Amino acid sequence: MAEKTLAPFNQGDLDSLCGVYCVMNAVRFLFPELGREKSIGLFQVLSESLTTNRVTAHETVGLGIEIPTVYALVEAACDYLQEVVEAPISMAMLTSKVRRFDDLWVALREGLRGNQVAIIGLSGRHDHWTVAYRMTARTLRLFDSDSMKVLQRARCSLRDPRVPYQIDPDEIILIRRGGMVDSRF
Repeated sequence: MAEKTLAPFNQGDLDSLCGVYCVMNAVRFLFPELGREKSIGLFQVLSESLTTNRVTAHETVGLGIEIPTVYALVEAACDYLQEVVEAPISMAMLTSKVRRFDDLWVALREGLRGNQVAIIGLSGRHDHWTVAYRMTARTLRLFDSDSMKVLQRARCSLRDPRVPYQIDPDEIILIRRGGMVDSRF
């Protein structure tokens, strides 16, 4: 009988911390000059924010976090950045008016113009929070804690479970470095 090679678990294989890491990565993308020390400070602020929002360790690590908690984490990150970096940063929900996937794609593409990123909640293949920074007519470019680089439009939908990834328009937060978030949609 052939001996089976046992692979170790990697950080993130068993936890659901993508909600925290998507906020960290959105900030890292918008503020590449932040550095390790201030990034660690931000991570501590986000961890403290989880406890003040009454999210248990089991919910955070085992089950993942929902949009109200991610929104609170983004607010905490904005407060931290305004205090530490003294740079204007703003945030807004994309929209809740979108009900067709084509409309979502257009709104998100418009939302990613300029110095802006989007935190997006994915469901389907697996529930996951990610950061989008650029779009084309067929792809969404990601800065992601799970090493996803591109999400193809053909593999996404609003609610169709036959498609690998569903994007809920109510689970998209736009974050902008400087000025107000462009969320005309």
